[in-house]
Amino acid sequence: MKKHLTISPLLAVASVCVLPLAVHAQAPAASQPSAPSVPTTPTLPATPSQPAGMPYPGSIWYPAGGGFQPAGTQASTVSDQESPPFQLRAMAGVEHDSNVLRTPGGGVSDTAFILGVGLRADRRFGLQRLRADVEANTYKYDKQSDLDYNVVNYSLAWDWALTPRFHGVASADRKQYREVATDPVALVNRVGRRTERNEVLEGVYEAGARLRLLAGVSHSKASSDQPATWDASPEVSSGRVGVGYELGSGTSLTARYRRGDGEYTDPTPGASRGDFEEDEFDVVLKWPVTGKTAVEARLAHLDRSHDTGTQRDFSGIVGSAAVSWDVTGKTRVLAGVSRDLTATGLATGGHVQSNRFFVGPVWKATSLIAVNARYDYISRDWKDVPGGSREVGRNESIRMLSAGVEWEPRRWLAVSGYIRGERQKSNLNAGYRNTTVGAAVKAFF
Repeated sequence: MKKHLTISPLLAVASVCVLPLAVHAQAPAASQPSAPSVPTTPTLPATPSQPAGMPYPGSIWYPAGGGFQPAGTQASTVSDQESPPFQLRAMAGVEHDSNVLRTPGGGVSDTAFILGVGLRADRRFGLQRLRADVEANTYKYDKQSDLDYNVVNYSLAWDWALTPRFHGVASADRKQYREVATDPVALVNRVGRRTERNEVLEGVYEAGARLRLLAGVSHSKASSDQPATWDASPEVSSGRVGVGYELGSGTSLTARYRRGDGEYTDPTPGASRGDFEEDEFDVVLKWPVTGKTAVEARLAHLDRSHDTGTQRDFSGIVGSAAVSWDVTGKTRVLAGVSRDLTATGLATGGHVQSNRFFVGPVWKATSLIAVNARYDYISRDWKDVPGGSREVGRNESIRMLSAGVEWEPRRWLAVSGYIRGERQKSNLNAGYRNTTVGAAVKAFF
């Protein structure tokens, strides 16, 4: 097995503890570092599987591997006021699922009770900035106690800078969520918990007024508590270099090359095993079109090759694009598309092509009330699967429509209600319908 470079989340945790002593005497920055040190609003969808157990339908999907991502779904959608440097939060909620096992043709309904706690910190020390967002949630079901689960999500980041021109980010994040996977043999859906981790260490040197040079390393790992995961639980360590050009208006164009070494970690018999290499070239555009509209897009070519079992090799175009539009002072719309390629998770080979579209408006009806809605459409197609496998010609689609309202009678208190409808179609006869209705109370300290 290959040795993989792991950037431990302890790197960011340690920086939170010891960095203030080292930088306390630094003078304030003469100028603001450019991206990626300064976080921009993340708007690109990334998660291939729809999290079905979210306590509140978030208005933004955060990109995997980005510099910093809020850990949970408990942030207020009402208040525009900046959060304090340190904030604790707590949440209690209840939601009812009409088809908690995601079975075709209806199923068992159940009610889940949810408790959550979290903390957020954001501090600057001279040229340095430390950020942390940690959240823990527990889900307890009334009838199906075997479905009970806990999640711990975190986002840790150190925006470091040696000089205003030489800076970067060290970050670690973990997302845990409920996922629905289809067993290709039994042709039934399984409900489990998926965990995705990303660690990044990246530096940027501003070679001139507009030229940016960057280099970094990253580590990612995906796993599930269910057997035979759809991507064979890959773990990848990567190195990346790039060059960018940034205009005074804030528009930037960056070209990057990434080389990754990975392995599949799913122990299930028949799952993909062994090592692989990835080569990826991409171009990233960030364009603040106007003061009310911003576009972020990425276009890439991904090539994955395997040491053994070349039938599992695949390559192709991937990418994403998203737009954020402030229609009025009270209404914002986020919309985007993405295309991803992943392994089938099978030793026999092939790959999965996923396409996604989402749109989500948020309307602040009053200073105390916000209304949000969201539509997601995901399609997956199994490509180059050898004959004789049940996966030959497999395709499926997922549609999700949600709406929610949040009332904030006090700055420290928010009450929300939501409804979400899901529908999956699959030619493996494992499609399902489900409706979730829920309510939650959130407190901030």
